[in-house]
Amino acid sequence: MRRSFLRTLTALVGTTALSLGVIAAAQAQPPIKIGLLLTYSGASGMTGQVADNVIKLFQQENGTTVGGRQIEFVKRDTTGPNPEVVKRVAQELIVRDKVDMLIGPDFTPNVLVAAPLVTEAKVPTFITGAATQGLAERSPYYVRTFYSIPQSVRPIAQWAYKNGVRNAFVLVADFGPGHDTEATFTQTFTGLGGKIAGTVRVPLRSPEFSSYMQRIKDAKPDAVFAFFPVGELVPQFLKAYADSGLKNSNIKLIGTGDMSDESVIDAAGDAALGIVTAGVYSTAHDSALDKQFVTDYVTRFGKTPRVTASGVAVWDAMRLIYEGLAAQGNAPFDADKFMAFVKGRSIESPRGPIVIDKRTGDIVQNVYIRRVQKRDGVLQNVEIETFNDVPAR
Repeated sequence: MRRSFLRTLTALVGTTALSLGVIAAAQAQPPIKIGLLLTYSGASGMTGQVADNVIKLFQQENGTTVGGRQIEFVKRDTTGPNPEVVKRVAQELIVRDKVDMLIGPDFTPNVLVAAPLVTEAKVPTFITGAATQGLAERSPYYVRTFYSIPQSVRPIAQWAYKNGVRNAFVLVADFGPGHDTEATFTQTFTGLGGKIAGTVRVPLRSPEFSSYMQRIKDAKPDAVFAFFPVGELVPQFLKAYADSGLKNSNIKLIGTGDMSDESVIDAAGDAALGIVTAGVYSTAHDSALDKQFVTDYVTRFGKTPRVTASGVAVWDAMRLIYEGLAAQGNAPFDADKFMAFVKGRSIESPRGPIVIDKRTGDIVQNVYIRRVQKRDGVLQNVEIETFNDVPAR
């Protein structure tokens, strides 16, 4: 009897020791370090502030640990579209700070310069603010939770033609994404039978909008399609459009979601009223999940700065990060297993359902046609039509 008890006790001690060893090993796992490669200064500095707010809200609701491992963040300011700065700070994050993954970078040239760095170091990276076509394919470690130019441009061209626009004037910012936007709209719209009344490429610095307004008047189009990156140019253009009298004409104003993004719409004021845009997210999106998300955000951070499309892209990146880490349990972080888990993943976002393409790492999502209206004295992107499951290309 005594011998049997001793054998049982020995087994229990061994099991306990093993359990304690497993617990100790789990506790010994280092934290997961996530680099934030976002804009915190300059004209687009609000992007980083909203991203920080969204991350705080996400962790308030989901905790600061996954699988017993603490999540730590290391911030770097890209200062905007600045590839020289991004190359340097991305190297710092990867080599010196030894981050496990990145959220950002947030502009096309920044994403391009970071691609070889994250590929060589095998650092999963979430693109949350750059829309150029094919960016996610620049690295096997890229995942885009933002959107692509064709994703928003094709639907607005299709909507315009379906709603009687036959002659469109195209006005875009004179840089790579603007050129892609112009090409995509022109190809889609003319392919449906529409005509282009004229095109203008506007410099990113100190443009004189009055001369462009006159060119639009002279062309007499049914609609103006416009694209500028989120920032100070959007309210400048919208006010120039209104001041020229075009807003009160029969010429419709349409554009990409950037033209009525929540980060710029208040600065534009009533000049933004009536613009129709194609976007992937609005704080007025009619779903229970989004209503709760916006309520929670406003409760903690107030009504400004507002949640934006890039903010929701950060929220969804955090969701994928937490799920991907949970799938690895207490094992050491494995970047390749993480990417294999995330690619092909589908989740319900505040914007609606999204899927990460298994092959490219790009995003498939709904695109909404929205009209800027006032609700309770607040400018909102009110959805009027939905294009379901739009691919990135």
